[in-house]
Amino acid sequence: MTTVVLLGLLAYGSALVAERPEDFAYGMPIHADAQDALYEIEIPAAIYHGVTRSDLGDIRVFNGQGEEVPHALRPRAVTSTDTTPAVSLPVFPLSGEASDKLEDLSVRIEKRSDGTIVSIRGQAKAGAAQGKLRGYLLDASALKQPVQALRFDWQSGADGFVGRIRIEGSDNLSAWSTVADGAALVRLSFGGHQLQQDRVELRGGKFKYLRVSWPESQRPVESLTVLAEPAAGTVSLRRVWQKITGEAVAGKAGEYSYDLGGPFPFDRLRVELPQVNSLVQLHILARAKASEDWHPVTNATAYRLRDRDAEVTSPEIALTSHGERHWLLRIDQKGGGLGEGVPVISIGWVPQKLVFAARGAPPFQLAYGNAKAKSAAYSIDSLIPGYKTDAEFKVKAASLGEQATLAGPARLSAPMDYKKWALWGSLILGVLVLGGMAYRLTRQVSNAPADSQVTDKSK
Repeated sequence: MTTVVLLGLLAYGSALVAERPEDFAYGMPIHADAQDALYEIEIPAAIYHGVTRSDLGDIRVFNGQGEEVPHALRPRAVTSTDTTPAVSLPVFPLSGEASDKLEDLSVRIEKRSDGTIVSIRGQAKAGAAQGKLRGYLLDASALKQPVQALRFDWQSGADGFVGRIRIEGSDNLSAWSTVADGAALVRLSFGGHQLQQDRVELRGGKFKYLRVSWPESQRPVESLTVLAEPAAGTVSLRRVWQKITGEAVAGKAGEYSYDLGGPFPFDRLRVELPQVNSLVQLHILARAKASEDWHPVTNATAYRLRDRDAEVTSPEIALTSHGERHWLLRIDQKGGGLGEGVPVISIGWVPQKLVFAARGAPPFQLAYGNAKAKSAAYSIDSLIPGYKTDAEFKVKAASLGEQATLAGPARLSAPMDYKKWALWGSLILGVLVLGGMAYRLTRQVSNAPADSQVTDKSK
């Protein structure tokens, strides 16, 4: 019995041996000067190809002595979902000659003292006509919040409209910054479907004035009206994008499968159709492993249309992924489906950031990829004093070097856990031994002779 217990303790103790960098498949050097207490790195796309857990639980940070140091994952920032009423913006047309650049248009702008535009008048050359409609100037100076998106309405004609626009922002009407480029405007009847793309998301900060223009070869956007969606104190988050090629599923018309190569936490999906003037209905499905059944995620419409010299594609699809590696596009075959070719998808996600304590001497190393590893991350509140308060502890940025192979891909699959089975085997053996002892003791008690009864008789 003592031997059995010792075996169990040895097996259990072996399972508690501290992890080392060599226990993981890959690693990346961390460039940090170790002069501060806490450092922060951004998780690159390569990490997701080497981890085995969608929660990044098999990531560790080691110092120069090979000791594991505390780390935590910052929660991803999310955009506000507060609904703020859209505001109609004053719209002023900009006209000029075809040979003039938009920046060179001669206009006279009259403003009030608060910056609000009263009127815009073109200064045409002597004997010249007013010129062609080249764009619009939008007055957003009355808004206190940044504009996160614009919704457009325009006169499109019987044959519809397909075009692209550029939106720039300025505070002084002289220096302009691009806040949306190549944004699609679509109003079209195509293959029995009604298409309308009239909303454009903006990037960047707050601007008093916005300028809308389009390529010279494109037909003008006539009779434009604009609604601005004020942001709730946030701007669009930067996303990392990665393109994924797929393949047609054998024997399944209109089905295309994609292996992302890892548990990417993406929330935006772009679908690039192989042929121009295509429009399809999509059913998007996912699964974590190739052996599992597909489960539906969302439905969407994808298109790639050309009108004259302007080609537009469908906007990004917002969805929720849970680290599924395998994805499927199932295309409705009405109207001939997709035709020849395979769609290409692009996935976009807000980068995850990792914070670690610079304990010990550098160089520090990020190690990842171990199918047996359990999550060792701290909560962000316990690692960063004053998190989510004005007194948050200073965290310094660090960077990652090139990926290096440590133990290699063999760590990405879980081998037979001999320590675990040895522990369970010793425990089961101990139970059997105790059961046998109890059985023998019961038999001995039941087979023992009865005690002689002594009776004391009084005389």
